[in-house]
Amino acid sequence: MKHRVVLRESVHRQLADHLLSGFHNEGWQEEACLALWRRGEGFNRYTGILDDVVLPDGGDRDLHGNVTVQGDYLNRALDRALKADAGVAVLHSHPGPGWQALSAIDENTERNIIAPFVRETGLPLLGLTIGSDGVWSARFWRELGRGRIVPVQCTDVRRVGPRHTSADWPPDGYLPYARRPSLVRTVDSWGIEAQERLARTHVCVVGAGSVGSIILESLARMGIEEITIIDADLVEDRNLDRLIYADRHCIGVLKAKVAGDHVRRVATARRPVIRSVPLSIRTERAYRLAADADVIVCCVDNAEARDVLNHIAYANCLPLIDGGVLVESGERLLSAKWCVHLVGPDMRCLRCRGQYTSGDARDERLGIRHRGRYINNAAEDGPEPGQNTVAFCNLVAAEQTRMLVRYLIGEDWWHDGSATAGQWSFEHRFVEAETEPFEHPDRCVGSCQFTHTRLGLGEGGRPTYRFAEETREGWRGRLMHRYRQVRMKVGRALAAIHT
Repeated sequence: MKHRVVLRESVHRQLADHLLSGFHNEGWQEEACLALWRRGEGFNRYTGILDDVVLPDGGDRDLHGNVTVQGDYLNRALDRALKADAGVAVLHSHPGPGWQALSAIDENTERNIIAPFVRETGLPLLGLTIGSDGVWSARFWRELGRGRIVPVQCTDVRRVGPRHTSADWPPDGYLPYARRPSLVRTVDSWGIEAQERLARTHVCVVGAGSVGSIILESLARMGIEEITIIDADLVEDRNLDRLIYADRHCIGVLKAKVAGDHVRRVATARRPVIRSVPLSIRTERAYRLAADADVIVCCVDNAEARDVLNHIAYANCLPLIDGGVLVESGERLLSAKWCVHLVGPDMRCLRCRGQYTSGDARDERLGIRHRGRYINNAAEDGPEPGQNTVAFCNLVAAEQTRMLVRYLIGEDWWHDGSATAGQWSFEHRFVEAETEPFEHPDRCVGSCQFTHTRLGLGEGGRPTYRFAEETREGWRGRLMHRYRQVRMKVGRALAAIHT
């Protein structure tokens, strides 16, 4: 299992201001402080979500080039951790740049003095070091019986903010990124460093339908190395005018499986990791697999799924890019509009942006409201809900992809520093040929549970309602799925021979 740390950009700035203060004006004084952390909901990743900084008072530590933390300070942080059902993190600074290795003194302090001290929390000690350039390194101290405490190094420390996200990783964490022929035009567009940040970001796409299929194609061809695809539906005949990875041979096969196979075929990453999850995001396992990602792209068409994703994004401090379409039609197209939003820590959530209501999500869970009504039409013989066109899908997917790339590259000099810099919300009106960028206030309403009571809680921030049960198919169902997959491969092979 991989280990990582996530912290909000605002928390990073607070910590950096304190920990790096001794290096100002060519000083060499290290600093230290404590904080609380909570475990994320990941399935394959052990994540520590850092929050609630406990800054020291005057007598809480001794500064002598190095820094020594006093017992009263540890007791105060431990008391807060026990009340909050959280773990304890110890943070200190080093005068060198980049990912820092532990000195013998630091290792002894964390292993033998602080780690046993915080055993009462039931969670390992989280140790973090910040270099003089603001780069973090991190490790969890785990107890392996009989008092043997060992460090487990983190693969990365990710900062999530309203303007961009970034990650620090050890110098030997990845092979050097090379400019390869299959990505030469992409790399030359934004440079090797930006391509590294993009490629090493784990992206989860929830919904492999019309919009999701185009986004998956873009991610695969951009060289994204790890992609998770979550969708419980089957390919149907009515999907074929919009699913770019599917043809008539795919009917009856799970979308996640077909999409995963296609993404593996066209991926330009050297060793792509493509994870197909044929489950609803409303199940616990899919929920936790989505929480493994660094960024989530929402391509669902219902309020219940958006509510679940809102929980994941805020409880686990993850950015979420959402897009949706609404079509009004009678005998002809009357209007079509779509919105795209970036939400996450220190940004307004989907519910407060009016993308769904709690009542709609509840009614969908109870089965008294129809999911995914793309088309509004009061006539009984009008279009069924869930319709869309490939033209609209392309435009929504393009905007979500643009927003994802801009957020991941996130050069500081791109932004003007104003409250509305970045433009993370757009509404396009097709008939009127108008696009309106707009910004919501950076905070949710005072009663919002996501930004005020669930933010950064990880396991403690999951929905209060029960998850949906995973469908357990019998041997006949599994055999039928296998038959359809074989039929798809044979049909495609025969079509290729005839062509």
